Amino acid sequence: MQQKQMEEIYSAYSADVYRFLLYLCKDEYLAEDILQDTFLKAIENIDQFDGRCKLISWLCQIAKNQYFDYLRKIKKHSAGELTEDDALYPHTPCLEQLIQQETKTELMAVIHSLPDPYKEVVLLRVYAEMPFKEIADLFGRNEVWGRVTFMRGKNMILEKYHPDR
Repeated sequence: MQQKQMEEIYSAYSADVYRFLLYLCKDEYLAEDILQDTFLKAIENIDQFDGRCKLISWLCQIAKNQYFDYLRKIKKHSAGELTEDDALYPHTPCLEQLIQQETKTELMAVIHSLPDPYKEVVLLRVYAEMPFKEIADLFGRNEVWGRVTFMRGKNMILEKYHPDR
């Protein structure tokens, strides 16, 4: 890909990817750092973009992976515990109630204990506020699969918090 094309992509999508990262990490400086890493990774792997999803979806997937790589490094250096600032803020009503009852760190631990693809779908839907259609596109599936997978993941989270239900 030519430099001019990459500059056009950066101009078109960097603000959206930055907002996505800021939403995930709640830190302007960290979001900016990960944004740069994201576009560097995109440049290195542009030949892997096959057009099955929108370019913004692909970039956000890279950004999410870069952010989670960062969290893994932090977790590794801090004896396996995430700080409260590293926790993410879900927005579905049922999960908001859980946050009031439990700590954000515990909720993140539950979400990260979900098997794939449930973990990925919940994170993309709740934290990235990605539409089911785009989530499904990332996995090469249909929108119904995205909705069903999200609901099953959400039910797994609820079951871990309220096993008696």
